[in-house]
Amino acid sequence: MSVFGPNQVEELIIGDAVAAETTLPTFIASSSVKEIKVLSADGSAPASGQSFKLYQKTAGSSTKGLDYEFSDIIKADKVNKVILKEFSAEINKSVRVEGFDGNVVANTTYAVEIILYNDGGTLSPENFATITGYYTTGSNVAGVTAADIRDGIVAGLNYNLTRRGAGEFVITTPDATETDILIAGAAQDVVPGKIVGRQIEFKVNAKTIDNTAVNQENTQTLSTTVVAENHPGNGTGKYAVNLEWFTKGYKYEVYRQTGYPADFTERTPFYASSSTEYNAIHIKYFEDRQSPTVEKQQKVLTILVERADLAGNAVTNAVLADLRTVLGAGAVPVDLAVA
Repeated sequence: MSVFGPNQVEELIIGDAVAAETTLPTFIASSSVKEIKVLSADGSAPASGQSFKLYQKTAGSSTKGLDYEFSDIIKADKVNKVILKEFSAEINKSVRVEGFDGNVVANTTYAVEIILYNDGGTLSPENFATITGYYTTGSNVAGVTAADIRDGIVAGLNYNLTRRGAGEFVITTPDATETDILIAGAAQDVVPGKIVGRQIEFKVNAKTIDNTAVNQENTQTLSTTVVAENHPGNGTGKYAVNLEWFTKGYKYEVYRQTGYPADFTERTPFYASSSTEYNAIHIKYFEDRQSPTVEKQQKVLTILVERADLAGNAVTNAVLADLRTVLGAGAVPVDLAVA
């Protein structure tokens, strides 16, 4: 099953609190749904240098033993690295178009072009679409303002974007005292296994053309400035939903959607939410292999800990504290700020 990296096996544990219970029987019997816990592989409290597992309490059937999830056994001496990533929000690219003020020129076409890459999900920069808004002045510009030109271009862009579904860009005029246009990629939704919510990739061109000139070249009275570049963020709900779908395929349904009619009803449990913030802890480790051609099997356990603000980092810090008990202080990142 595909995963998000070069590791041969990746597992995922998701929780919103650390359980107070310190043994596996008490964790199963008494912990609350969505609580997680580091425990020794034999089910006892975590101890220095001991093999361990991560457990997650769920709302599954307790009578069937389906009310908790657990990771593979991780041997302390085979942990390569522990990586901590604090939540940071996704940033979508935005571009500002400037230069309308003081540039109402007769017989001129003002144009703003959005060059949308990977149009239609082709994943190639050679496949793109051009979405344009225009405003053309006549020979008499009396009464025409820079705001008129700006608003005409925005109306044209929005009209063309509406015909494409109106879900790719957000176009605003953010400063009432100026005539700038801000073009930003719209946040994309995620649908597990179908739509990954890939960010919009684009650039913006701005042109002014003298319609009376023999050679109609860009007179470059408009300019563009990149305000922000795309960044996927860390621990976003989108990341969590996509990662869970991949890892649960490995764990529960390697041959996805090939078991009909047995898989007519979804039986794989999912816990991630696209609207939730997460801190991520990645435990990179390995297992020895018997094959003479592959000496180590590289694995990673990802722990996603829900948080709503800095104070919520305390739960992540509690997980780190348990890991320090097992692996030692030098092997585990320092705590996150809680205020």
